[in-house]
Amino acid sequence: MQKGEEMRKFKVAVTWQMCGFVEVEAEDMEEAMERFENESDVIPLPSDGEYVDGSFELSAYDVEAMEAMAEWRA
Repeated sequence: MQKGEEMRKFKVAVTWQMCGFVEVEAEDMEEAMERFENESDVIPLPSDGEYVDGSFELSAYDVEAMEAMAEWRA
């Protein structure tokens, strides 16, 4: 940065993971996992969870993609 240049603030999209538990009715764990895979779009998110260490990252590593995300959200 050259002397006299002003710093600006930019919004960057970030992503992180949470880990929690949901209940799935099934006869065994294998079936419960299959049912989750098939029905995950209608299963509510857990009411509590924990942050997955090390999962905080940029949502995109391409400048144009990041600028598009920031514009979309503005």
